[in-house]
Amino acid sequence: MRKLYISLFLNTFILASVIVCLYFSFRGGFDSIKMFTVQSNTLSGIVALIIIVYEILIILKKKKELPTWLLTLKMVTSTAVALTLIIVVFFLGFVAVAEGYSYFILFRGTNICFHFLTPLAAIISFTFFENTNKIKFKYTFFNIIHMVLYTNFYVTNVILELIFDKSVGRYDWYYFFATGNNFISGLILCGGLALTYFIGFGMWIGNKKLAEKNNNLREE
Repeated sequence: MRKLYISLFLNTFILASVIVCLYFSFRGGFDSIKMFTVQSNTLSGIVALIIIVYEILIILKKKKELPTWLLTLKMVTSTAVALTLIIVVFFLGFVAVAEGYSYFILFRGTNICFHFLTPLAAIISFTFFENTNKIKFKYTFFNIIHMVLYTNFYVTNVILELIFDKSVGRYDWYYFFATGNNFISGLILCGGLALTYFIGFGMWIGNKKLAEKNNNLREE
């Protein structure tokens, strides 16, 4: 039950964090929904809400456990926000520095939640406190669905801008086409898809290894 309560706390934090961040993000309009960060955090918040409902029902003994489909969704959305965290920490933060800003500009205001705290809570709750024994290996490939859809959206916008405006500045908000070499840009995007998959796979296998270790300790 301890793991259940910790999971409930973390998912409640995720939901509250996403609600607050979306409120401030959408005050000036809904243009920010085009960003992967906003999309991934929003989906993570929705899944967290469903998990909260189920976990309360488990505490009240109305349900026995989280269903496989819900755990799979948690894996997918946790992977998406984990990708956001990694891209910001290891790429966009340095892009900000190159443009003359502070590395920590992407962690100010609500961005501290969108870019760091919410993803961290999702990673921790899924990896350490939610049982993924029912998630089969083949389901780990679901982790790239959002990234594949978003990549198509992103590239389509860049291509359309290249055709009509002869530049990519307005829609290349992640600077993946900043090199001017479309082959290199394509490799970067393919690398992003591979990274996305291995992030999700790493959390999935990490959860299973921890579960096996805990089971062995109980048997001893």
